[in-house]
Amino acid sequence: MVYQISKLQFSYDSGFTLFVDEFLMQNSIVGITGPSGSGKTTFLLNLAFLYTGKWESFKFMGKEIDVDDLSSLRKRVTYVPQHPILFRRTVFENIAYPLKVRRFSHEQIRKKVYSIAENFRIQDLLNKKAWQISGGQAKRVCLARGFVFEPDVVLLDEPTSDLDEDSGKLIEQFILDVSSRTSIVVVSHDKQQLCRLCSNILYMEKGRLLHTL
Repeated sequence: MVYQISKLQFSYDSGFTLFVDEFLMQNSIVGITGPSGSGKTTFLLNLAFLYTGKWESFKFMGKEIDVDDLSSLRKRVTYVPQHPILFRRTVFENIAYPLKVRRFSHEQIRKKVYSIAENFRIQDLLNKKAWQISGGQAKRVCLARGFVFEPDVVLLDEPTSDLDEDSGKLIEQFILDVSSRTSIVVVSHDKQQLCRLCSNILYMEKGRLLHTL
């Protein structure tokens, strides 16, 4: 079991509260949809251990998490936001960053970056600076950076928004290809996309996971 969560609660000062009564996820692709502002991104940030709420039980990979050891858990999960965020460095350096902080060797970094860049068809961008590429290209760079270190879980927030049709198909196929070794949560307003990708689709509204579609 990847996630086994009971009664997760997270509140903002604004008054919005996320409350997830139960969330169970095995190795698979899980989809989450729902209206804007319903708490989908907030939930992903809790799953990424970037936000810390309260819970009755929160197990990751079969073990109850330790709030004093969240930094090590963050190295096993990656969150890719809807809007791309890049360092003011080259595309190569952006993709290589998670490998460097995990102390991969220079040769491993080079091989992994070139391999993932080929998968996302951005190998010709590797020497460009982040501000020299388009928004759609930046989106693919962020996705490549999220997958490059082969995390246990990848959390994707609207992964194909702002992409052309061909790029969207490329991303969807990549998600399907890696799902046998990486668990993935996809947040999307595109229900047809979720049906193509996901073994289980959940609906969120007003901070609650309500039902399975």
